[in-house]
Amino acid sequence: MTSPRTRLALALLTVAIWATITLGSTMVVQSSTISLQELITRGLAWGVAGAALFLMLVAWLARWHDLGFRKPQPMASLKLLWLPALYLLALGATAALTGRLGITAIIMVAINTAMVGFSEELAFRGILWGAVRKALPFWPGFLLVSAAFGSVHIFNAFITGELAGASVQALNAFMSGCAYLAIRIRTRSIIPIMIIHATWDFVVFLTGSGADSAPASPDAWTSQLLFGVMLTGPLFLYGLWLVRNEQVRAGWRDDSFTHPTSQQGEQP
Repeated sequence: MTSPRTRLALALLTVAIWATITLGSTMVVQSSTISLQELITRGLAWGVAGAALFLMLVAWLARWHDLGFRKPQPMASLKLLWLPALYLLALGATAALTGRLGITAIIMVAINTAMVGFSEELAFRGILWGAVRKALPFWPGFLLVSAAFGSVHIFNAFITGELAGASVQALNAFMSGCAYLAIRIRTRSIIPIMIIHATWDFVVFLTGSGADSAPASPDAWTSQLLFGVMLTGPLFLYGLWLVRNEQVRAGWRDDSFTHPTSQQGEQP
């Protein structure tokens, strides 16, 4: 049986290769920098699909069956999705009013963001969290997974050519990633957060399609940072609150664990 430390090393290596496939395939196809908006609407993200297949193959070969592919336990824990759901309703309404994409581009965005949501959640809240939680105490493991999820977004600078913008994306991803992981822990399932993640990316890209396509000014990152913190800051705080003590995060080391109080519903 693989030791927790060995599994963590394998998981880190797997996620590193996954990131290389995701980024490398995009850089090979694109001969110059391109905005993420253009990238996600032009065609299928084959690199994302390939990277997701790689993760599934590794998980199957390694027999990692504790990645969260199960229904939420208890089902009442789905009520914890109320805050992300409010965000999605607001962003969806904004996208409906300001979005400028045609039906073909919308379908392409839907397919690509679904693949991104599945692939990124499987990498971080599935494979990496599945290893980290067995090898580390709670808070170091929680912050490591969230920081890894955030930092990988810095590499978007190789695609867009905008390091400051990618750094802002990384910070936003870290803060939202804390909420995603907290929901993953509290529902004991990776499926709800895969759906939330994919839907979030979908409505954000639709909303962004209505923005001015002119090149951003050099100091635009400051306004992007302020807006990002205002947007994801509440999610970050909500995520920390969801895992605030040992009682509410009971069973975080093992998804099959059912807390005695869960039959009466999870503590909010």
